[in-house]
Amino acid sequence: MTKKPDPSWDQYWSQKKELERVYRSSPRVLEAVMGALPPKGERVLEVGSGTGRDTAWLSERGLLAIALDSSPSAWSLMAQTVPSLVGRGIVGGDALHLPFADATFDLVFHQGVLEHFGNPAAFLLENRRVTRPGGLLVVDVPQTFHPWTVIKRVSLRFDRWFAGWETEYTIGQLERVVSGAGYEVIETYGDWMVPSLAYRLFRHVAEPVTSLPLEPRGPQVVRRARRGIRDRLLTPRVARYTAHTIGIVARKPSDT
Repeated sequence: MTKKPDPSWDQYWSQKKELERVYRSSPRVLEAVMGALPPKGERVLEVGSGTGRDTAWLSERGLLAIALDSSPSAWSLMAQTVPSLVGRGIVGGDALHLPFADATFDLVFHQGVLEHFGNPAAFLLENRRVTRPGGLLVVDVPQTFHPWTVIKRVSLRFDRWFAGWETEYTIGQLERVVSGAGYEVIETYGDWMVPSLAYRLFRHVAEPVTSLPLEPRGPQVVRRARRGIRDRLLTPRVARYTAHTIGIVARKPSDT
């Protein structure tokens, strides 16, 4: 049985009127996409695009990027906040029945989406269908061994999780499910939560009293240095088991 994303997503996006109050996805997702493709002209699909910010960022850099989401509230949010996508880059549709012909895209990617499907193989096979032979997949999901998993599991137990049903993966599990859908794994990566879980919890608790920025402010040079340190520490495979999110870059075989 395939478990589709919970309809609470439409309620979730209907409450997000300002992008300044929505955390960005891990920067490693866009780094993986840009690292896998030539800089211009390639056709890219983001499945479960939410705010559409990542699709818009790619479009601004010359890629032919499409944002797909099943939530009407997400479509409305994208139309209001990333108007550059209106009329050419926003598509409503079911991730299990993508409204595109076979072999349409050079790359398909998604962040925080695969974990909402009880049958991930069905979702990935549909990704594979719309990807050209030799095309690419970037998939980014929550990693199992992280404090965020504990918070999520407790919230799910009491039906308080904002995103409905959800699971998580180790890097080995993610490799197996992606390979099982007929992809060749090229590389894996991990990223820690940015901003940190401690800051996010503090910000949430303080919200009734004061409005804190989504990320703590600091000199750009310091932020870059921290990013460089994080990247080096996460290079060994074993470090992926400390990450908040993990990802895979994979290729659809050219002979299929």
